Amino acid sequence: MKEQGSCCRPPVVAGCHTSQPMQTVQPFPEHGLLADNLDLPLQRLRTRLLKVRSRTYSYVVRSVKLDQSTLRFEQRGSAPNFQGDCLTLCTCKHQMRASQSPNDWEDNVWLAGFTGRTIYDGTHWLFYLAKVESAHESHSELWKSMDAAVRQAKAAHLYYFGDVFKPKVSGLTGSARYSPTRYYTPPKHTHRRDRHDTGWHNDIKYHLADRYGHPALLVADPRLTFLWDEPMIFLKQDHCRNYLKWSSLQDVLAQLGEAT
Repeated sequence: MKEQGSCCRPPVVAGCHTSQPMQTVQPFPEHGLLADNLDLPLQRLRTRLLKVRSRTYSYVVRSVKLDQSTLRFEQRGSAPNFQGDCLTLCTCKHQMRASQSPNDWEDNVWLAGFTGRTIYDGTHWLFYLAKVESAHESHSELWKSMDAAVRQAKAAHLYYFGDVFKPKVSGLTGSARYSPTRYYTPPKHTHRRDRHDTGWHNDIKYHLADRYGHPALLVADPRLTFLWDEPMIFLKQDHCRNYLKWSSLQDVLAQLGEAT
């Protein structure tokens, strides 16, 4: 059935990021837990998750493109961010993340991200699947909760694809937690293309928060995070533009097929 609608362990190695602050795509992990789960075949995935009956939210990751020369995926956006051996969703799908409280997101929920139909052969390919480990009300709480090495790898004021914003003063409370002026401005970012671009403000203070509430900032369990850097597993049905809510992860897995 479906209807529309301490955080992160320290990385095993420090270096999923490149040394350059400005990047063209997010690098895929080469070491650590996320690398261990990279490109899992469908049968192995189903075996690993055979007993999981968790609620699942799926959506289309429109920033993921396919390099036609290498037939490898490229994540050209900041969400999901999978640097620091930890996947986070903090700068995309604001309405979906605002659809329930942080406590509800932590209540045994999974995320599934598919590519858009516009690439390769018109198929929605599975890009990632992950279990939410923790959820946070603001970037202030998220920054404080993260291991130093993880937040360093994800810092928006340091990396073009960063998705965690560093507060200028620790321990922000109340409405100050949602004030962009209380955070370090990213020199260049996917949501700040030039000095006049204030798109990144929306990642801290959601412009529809009065209607939907503040979006929870989601952190996945690295042990239960699966990434694919090539077209291997696809969705057998069409996916809506917004998001789908599935009553069980098994319903999602039943709708997946594998490339031959």
